[in-house]
Amino acid sequence: MSQFAYERIIDISQPVSEKSACFPGDTPFSRKVTLTYEDSRVINLSAFTMSPHVGTHADAPVHIKGSLSANSPVTGDDTTAGAMELSPFMGKVIVIDLAPTTAGIKAAQVQQQLKAAAAAGVQRVLFKTAQTINFEMFEDDYSYIETDCADLLGELGFVLVGLDTPSVDHIRSKDLATHNALDKHHLVWLENLDLTVVGAGEYFLVALPLKFMNLEATPVRAVLLV
Repeated sequence: MSQFAYERIIDISQPVSEKSACFPGDTPFSRKVTLTYEDSRVINLSAFTMSPHVGTHADAPVHIKGSLSANSPVTGDDTTAGAMELSPFMGKVIVIDLAPTTAGIKAAQVQQQLKAAAAAGVQRVLFKTAQTINFEMFEDDYSYIETDCADLLGELGFVLVGLDTPSVDHIRSKDLATHNALDKHHLVWLENLDLTVVGAGEYFLVALPLKFMNLEATPVRAVLLV
């Protein structure tokens, strides 16, 4: 049996706490302690509330199509977070360093690097756009993926794309064109990564979605294996 070896793990997940910023209008993280060790002399227990889009997360197809209604069974295109295939979220990945930028990522800008990665059998890409990240403040001027870049990713056979900003679409997008373009090509995507300590190059990505069967997104603990 072959042995999988790596030298170190790089955590590329953003922290989640009461201080974590979230998309305007979304539900921030909040916590309630339901039982303390001081009272029970046995355990601490807590409960939390938050949008699944807080912190590092993966969107599911039902985020942009289908229904989450309790009266509508989730089938076919209405794939929820817990029903997504796991294989795209684990494997060889290329990190492309564009930092610092808040502009849209166009196909022509990264075409050469994406074609080289695809030719080498790499089907996942992460775009680094920021040199520092303030987790406690929502930055509404951020880099995003242009639709022509999403189409190029699909044409080259990529299965996952991620970036270190709140969304693959511009904050003022009304139709989420990039979300829909990625979904059309059967790509999955990660948002709110922390790539500040990561250099350009090839890594092994592990960012498995949690098995939330009734949610349109899920937090992930994303890591790169060197």
